[in-house]
Amino acid sequence: LTSCQTPGQIALTYSEGPSEATMEMLQTLKEAQGRVTFFANATWLQYMQYAGVTRHAYLDGHLIGMTYRLPSDTSSGLTDDDVKNDIARNSRTIQDLIGVYPKYMKIHEANLKDPRLLSIVQSMGYTLVGFNLDEYDYKYNTAATAGQIAEVYNAIFSKQMDAYGRKASYIVAGYDVPSTGAAAGLPKVINTIQAHGYDMVRLDGCTNDKTPYKKDPILNDGQVGDPKSFGGAEYKHGQTSVKNITPNPSGNN
Repeated sequence: LTSCQTPGQIALTYSEGPSEATMEMLQTLKEAQGRVTFFANATWLQYMQYAGVTRHAYLDGHLIGMTYRLPSDTSSGLTDDDVKNDIARNSRTIQDLIGVYPKYMKIHEANLKDPRLLSIVQSMGYTLVGFNLDEYDYKYNTAATAGQIAEVYNAIFSKQMDAYGRKASYIVAGYDVPSTGAAAGLPKVINTIQAHGYDMVRLDGCTNDKTPYKKDPILNDGQVGDPKSFGGAEYKHGQTSVKNITPNPSGNN
């Protein structure tokens, strides 16, 4: 999954959190009335403050997926059942907070070249998510440079329009951790999306998916939605412009 079904849609996704950066982003997104997808890393959810951030994100109407990382970064020495049980353990940690099992998954970068893992994940009914727009928040990772993230969007939108005379659709890769500029750059990113007439959507809106969560963390036996899912009474998409909040340098070290 690397793009949306409808031209003009853009799905911002953030992985490897939650963190302090995630909470800052939630405040910006609330002001913008925008929705995104957060891929929670269950490792961090043992800490109360980060568990609270993920629950907050879900209650605010954002889609929650899962970032998965293999123990020791390899499936070597693990049986298929070992891998499935570890994935399920991570999924249950998230379900314990939000009441549903994540379906959309991002694999940690160190594990992306493990074909056995990718096959197991797909057999379990998870949807693997890629991207076609890298916002480079790990490159523009200081208060002084985070504003350049929006220029990445501006350049891609402009080149698309110049070449084809119409909008494309995008799934964006970002990282909601303090070592990136994602939080500091987000207000300007949203304003750039708004200026170019794109529509911010969650991944379920990107794919017209009314059931963006799994019924079971191991079995591939069906999917479920909730009121905030695409087609549900509380589903939201779109955005409004936000003031360009002055980033706090201490939050981007």
